Amino acid sequence: MDKKKKSKKKIGKANPLFYAAIYAFFKHKYTKKYNITFDKSAIKGLKGPAVVIATHTCDKDHILSALTLYPLRPTYIVSEHFIHDRSSAGLLKPLHVITKKMFTPDPTTIMKVMRAKRENAVIVIFPEGRLSCYGHTLPVAEGTAELIKKLGVPLYIWKADGAYLTFPKWRNKGDDRPGKINSSVKLLLSAEEVAAMDTKDIKSITEAAVLHDDELAMQGVEYRSDTMAEGADKVLFKCPNCLKEGTITTEGRHIRCECGLDAELDNFYRLHNAPFERLNEWFEWQQTSIDTETEFMKTEARLGCCGEDGFMNPNAGEGEVYMDKDVFRMKGTLHGEPIEFSIASEKIGAFPISPGDHFDIYHEGRLIYVYPKPDLRATVKWVCFLDNLMDKKRAEKEKTAKKEALTV
Repeated sequence: MDKKKKSKKKIGKANPLFYAAIYAFFKHKYTKKYNITFDKSAIKGLKGPAVVIATHTCDKDHILSALTLYPLRPTYIVSEHFIHDRSSAGLLKPLHVITKKMFTPDPTTIMKVMRAKRENAVIVIFPEGRLSCYGHTLPVAEGTAELIKKLGVPLYIWKADGAYLTFPKWRNKGDDRPGKINSSVKLLLSAEEVAAMDTKDIKSITEAAVLHDDELAMQGVEYRSDTMAEGADKVLFKCPNCLKEGTITTEGRHIRCECGLDAELDNFYRLHNAPFERLNEWFEWQQTSIDTETEFMKTEARLGCCGEDGFMNPNAGEGEVYMDKDVFRMKGTLHGEPIEFSIASEKIGAFPISPGDHFDIYHEGRLIYVYPKPDLRATVKWVCFLDNLMDKKRAEKEKTAKKEALTV
């Protein structure tokens, strides 16, 4: 009985033949279609244990990183929402991934990660905790440096320049833009260096390694599509000309507003007839223009939640959702039962998002999808509001820490 229980706790790795078949399929498809180069010299002979932190700018990052790390069969830490999605759940078990609740305490995940280390696994972590929706990496999630320190193994960095430009998160389904992707993995810190550093230095090095702007990294590279701008209105909610919100539409290469703005996005991701040269500049402008001190967010919403079968039901309930700089509130019904709760906005940390569809939040360990009414594109402003708020909170903490350091 004890042996049986012990075997159930083993994380394990994907079957080598099964993994080789998956690798061969995607390597042929992606290399030919998307013009990818792989630099994997840094992991030659690597056996593990080790940690790979990976930038997260497109929804194909798991595939791209796996192709780069092959023949290693890494252990991925992935969002729990994948196991609640019928299209991905079936693949998770044979790949032996570790699932995690995003931006909520999850000690079970840490226990599994430590177990994977004892099995000499190469553990892949996306330290931002969520996928960026605009081609620029996001802040590293709290606790990442502490986990790296606790593991005490070699630390690598993986990134794929051009991945966002090929697969922007806001694109319409199937609207990929083949051009160029440079995928690479590099050694960041040896196990000895991790052991000798404090978490503050590890955090600083990790944040610097992850920092990435795909538009700047691949300037001058052409990405082929006749519909370059379509879908960008899922992440651009404010017009820089008239300053109205929710008035942006896209068609072909054009980004338009009802005020007469007609910007064009070319195959090099350069904007024309707009006050910005790049989409990332437009996105960051609209986010920083939110006054989190005086503004608030409020919407009626459809609510999604997992049913008894463990899969997400996008029509599990209805409710009203509110957020300001101090508090997030939800009131409504889920599966026919009332739900009402409040949480400090700062404690949420961040909203994972599917642009133009929903954003995620956890309550008492339960994953809830929020679909704003009447316009699903409003999801991005909720994300921007909280990200702006958290940026200000981080800046305040850093300023306080510097003052305290000077007084010591």
